[in-house]
Amino acid sequence: MIETGPVEQFKGISTYAKRFFRRQIITWFGQNKRRFAWRENNDPYRTLIAEMLLQQTDAGKVSLVYSEFIQRYPNTSELAKAKPEDVQKFISKIGLNYRAWRLVNIAKDINEKFAGHVPDSEAELMRLPGTGKYIANAVLSAAFGRRTAVVDTNIVRILERFFGIQSQRPRAWTDHEIWHIAHNLLPRKSADCRDWNYALIDFCALVCRHYNPKCSDCVCAKQCLYILGR
Repeated sequence: MIETGPVEQFKGISTYAKRFFRRQIITWFGQNKRRFAWRENNDPYRTLIAEMLLQQTDAGKVSLVYSEFIQRYPNTSELAKAKPEDVQKFISKIGLNYRAWRLVNIAKDINEKFAGHVPDSEAELMRLPGTGKYIANAVLSAAFGRRTAVVDTNIVRILERFFGIQSQRPRAWTDHEIWHIAHNLLPRKSADCRDWNYALIDFCALVCRHYNPKCSDCVCAKQCLYILGR
């Protein structure tokens, strides 16, 4: 049984290890970042659409439909007028077709409540249909340059592996202590947080994978408690 929560466990980690983790990840990202169309600008609408499409979906698959989707529905006005069945045709290649209805309803909400502008607060973003804390913070970081962290199952995995922490909740990505730790690891400058969040996402996708992690290629191996504990 875990006697202390993730935050208390994290406090026991040396400052050196925390700095090492940040430095290694961001250096790795500079040489290995993945390039996607939705990362090429910081438009709030395009960022929100991308995050909705990326829900439970591989980024490579989203790349197959994202640009075409944006061309057909370049703003909330066009998307709000669309029939969900027509939107579904654009995203059928990537599955989870119920997102078509969510996307149309999101556009309608933004038009009606925010005059067509994607809101820039976590609370307002989380009230949009089908969003949540992750999407809200991802949009705030990528589109609005805010100092916000993102936490999903992949981010939880790398934090637990490297720092040896463990959430007591069955759905660790909802644990406010894990979010607190992710926030603690953010760069001091808000402008750097966008790349930091993308760096963690890419590192989890390419190196610190759920199955068959590439530990032999990991730039964090010297301090990773998951590797050292083997």
